[in-house]
Amino acid sequence: MMKLLIGTHAEIQEFLIHYLERQLPLLKRFQFWVHLLLCQDCHDYLRKYDSSIELSRNFLNDPPPEDLVNLTLKFLDGHRPKDEDSPNGDPLPER
Repeated sequence: MMKLLIGTHAEIQEFLIHYLERQLPLLKRFQFWVHLLLCQDCHDYLRKYDSSIELSRNFLNDPPPEDLVNLTLKFLDGHRPKDEDSPNGDPLPER
């Protein structure tokens, strides 16, 4: 069947992206597809991974309403902790 995927997080992420974008060689793609049929954990993980990518794409294409942004910023302005020693009023130093 398929060799156990052992690698860094970045290597596994790159593999999954190549699989989802159909950039893997046909044999490797087929082997992984069969693995997904047999391994429910990997199948579920890939489904969630793909959903998160789709959610990110939708988020970037559908910005929040301006009223929501303004209300959120107004709320945050009234609830930020103030640090008297900080030159800009932020509790953390700038990097």
